[in-house]
Amino acid sequence: MNTKKWTAAVLAAGMFFTTNFMTMGVAEMAEQREAVKVVQTAGRDRLGDFAPDFARYNDDILFGEVWSKNDVLSLHDRSIVTVSALVASGIIDSSLKYHIESAKKNGVTKAEMAEIITQLGFYAGWPKAWAAFNMAKEVYADETAK
Repeated sequence: MNTKKWTAAVLAAGMFFTTNFMTMGVAEMAEQREAVKVVQTAGRDRLGDFAPDFARYNDDILFGEVWSKNDVLSLHDRSIVTVSALVASGIIDSSLKYHIESAKKNGVTKAEMAEIITQLGFYAGWPKAWAAFNMAKEVYADETAK
């Protein structure tokens, strides 16, 4: 990843967390959540025969350990960070759509997603935001039609 893309992703995540922590009370910051185990099989399903080690890292390490550490950083917040990093990196393929779908399942509202992508447009690039909006509109289509 080039330095500009990495910097944009870090800035987007940093701005989100700075704002979140500035608005949280001390009691809320100290509150511990219970971790929910994330089970993922996409790696094994799609790459298990071809790249079994990579598939295992994807399913067991990335999702089974990193995403499952949601007692520290909620699935909602991890989804925001992940979508922000993908957009900032210019990754606007099926993996972005998957993570926007996951964000929705993890409680990221349509209004939040629209605001996240708008913010990213200024820091990661306008064309990347347009591409992300096209995917987000598909994912949140049932809410847009109302």
